[in-house]
Amino acid sequence: MTFVRVPGNDIPEGAEEHWLEGRGGVKVRVMTAPARGPAKGSVIVAPGRTEFIEKYFEVTRELQQRGFAVFCIDWRGQGLSGREVENGLKGHFVSFDDPVNDLSTALRLLSNQLPRPHIGLAHSMGGAILLRALQTRRIELDAVAFSAPMWGIAGLKDLQKKYARFMVSLGLGGTFAPGVEKKWKRENFKRNPVTHDKERHARCQGLISEEPRLALAGPTIGWVSAAADATESFLSPGALAHIRIPVLVASAGEEQLVDNGSHPLVEADLPDARHITIAGAKHEILMETDALRAEFWTAFDELTARVVTAPAQA
Repeated sequence: MTFVRVPGNDIPEGAEEHWLEGRGGVKVRVMTAPARGPAKGSVIVAPGRTEFIEKYFEVTRELQQRGFAVFCIDWRGQGLSGREVENGLKGHFVSFDDPVNDLSTALRLLSNQLPRPHIGLAHSMGGAILLRALQTRRIELDAVAFSAPMWGIAGLKDLQKKYARFMVSLGLGGTFAPGVEKKWKRENFKRNPVTHDKERHARCQGLISEEPRLALAGPTIGWVSAAADATESFLSPGALAHIRIPVLVASAGEEQLVDNGSHPLVEADLPDARHITIAGAKHEILMETDALRAEFWTAFDELTARVVTAPAQA
């Protein structure tokens, strides 16, 4: 196993690492972890851009304690999964359908370790991938919770999308997008846009310092183009109307990275959706202070109660 270890970030009980091969021969790393006690179902964790399995160890342990088996994935192009471009610091997708297919394949291969019902828990970019997977019917979930989903990118203008698509058409999709960081450097807590929790922030930074392969810098032009294609597809009339499962959408009150204005637009097309805003939270709601996280977990527990039946006692 290649789980990265730092103090205070215990590996979840029974966690196993798995590898699969996606389109183009890209190796993709995933984790499964069993429920503690009789399983009530499984939670499919879909991390955000730059994130990785170890960052979700605390979340995984909390889900296990709730009686869920857990699945988590390092998307292609980040974490310890393989890259599609030579510079491993570039965040790159050719299309969001590639991680969708990786996810679909992994869930199929590991179905015997993931009892139903299946509940999605998707953060940021993972929210775009998971919604795309549901939109295209590549996966089947029984409920899904979105944390600060990337259904739009703050500050990304139509002209920038057109530029990205034009550059991709010239074969330049693998170059860094204009103005983004080209190297990883340890983030200063006081200026960070994602959390008010100093300890959780330091833990994430420590994991990357411990294993530099976890580091990711800015996205490529190709990623921007692919993200624009995926997020715009959600806004086509009726594009999501067939997704009739219970949905929770949680926006961060102090959001700086994704476009919160996209959340009610997407929610309006989902037949069974509830939208909440965690006032005072920055982007990474699940990595926030305990009080802010508790607000999300309360809403998550209410969501899962709708689809979970009590497991039979052994």
